[in-house]
Parts: sequence; C-alpha cells; structure tokens
Amino acid sequence: MPPFDFTSVPTLKTERLVLRRIVATDEPIWSDILANPDVRRYLSDFNPNTPEEHAAEMREIMTWSDTQILAKTGVRWAITHSPDDTMIGSCGFHAYNPDNNHAEIGYELHPDYWRKGIMREAVTAVINFCFDELQVHRIEADVTVGNVASKGLLESLGFMHEGTWRERVATSTGDYASLWFFGLLKREWQSV
Repeated sequence: MPPFDFTSVPTLKTERLVLRRIVATDEPIWSDILANPDVRRYLSDFNPNTPEEHAAEMREIMTWSDTQILAKTGVRWAITHSPDDTMIGSCGFHAYNPDNNHAEIGYELHPDYWRKGIMREAVTAVINFCFDELQVHRIEADVTVGNVASKGLLESLGFMHEGTWRERVATSTGDYASLWFFGLLKREWQSV
C-alpha cells in the first residue's frame, strides 16, 4: 500500500475518542485551551503576552494546520471525546520528511481531561497512523524541560530520551527554553 498522500484528512477512532480534521468552529475552543496557563506553561513556541497577540497567534495556527496538509508536511487533528464532537485538545505530526522517513509529533489537552489516559489514547492513534499509513521509520518529539507528565507519556509509549537541546526555543518573554528530545523507531513500537 502506498503511503498517505495528504489528499484528505482521515478520521481516526479509538475506544473513547474521535480525532478529526480541525475546522473553523474549533477556533474559540482551541484558543481557550491554548490560553489556559496550565497548558501554556510548557508551550514554548506559543506564549503570547496580550489578548491581541493571542488572537494573532490563533489566526496563524488555524491557517498553519491547512498549510501543513497542502505542503504535505503534517496533519493536526482535533481530539474529541465521543460521542460529543467538541474539541478537547489536539495532536498530530509535523516536520514530515519523506526522504529520511521521519516525522515529529505534538499535542495538547485541556486540563479537565488530564490524567484520564486520553492523551495516551490519542497519541497512540497518531503513532499507529505515522508508522502504518505514513510509513515512517522514526517518530520524534520534543518536550519543554520540566514537563514531566509529557516526558512520562512518551517514555511509557517506548520513546527514548535522546538528549537535551539547551536553550533551543526563543520564548515571548525574551528567554530561551530548553527541550528534551525523544525518538521512537518503528521496530521499537512493534515490540511495545
């Protein structure tokens, strides 16, 4: 079977979740999720200082999702808790490199749904999609240093902590955030 061709965004279903294409009506909910201080604390590349900056960042994020699909570099799904179609978070892959068969994953979830296994379920669906449909050899993830919950999730899924990128990302406060770097090979996932 040929790899995923980016002509449409497939819906991914798990036991409790539906991961679907992000649509314009998701913007207010996604904006609220990303504005939550508990979520924002570890989003080093999304940390606006004012409501105006937040609104501008959300406009960019909403177009970025479609831009990735058109460029064939990634897909971001809205995480919904079935049977309700309301977005509770997002996850997906980006930085897809077909020449070297790797992609990077990312995710965030509203705090009301933390510690319920939801992100594990959603990320598992994305990992399966990347290995089975995208046919990558390797999946990567980076986590802001200090985000032990995300680190624990990745390690529980078989990702290896491969190092730390010191002061890798500029933040809106003028500081730099360091990132833990993780990798998972297809053969490691098959043995989990």
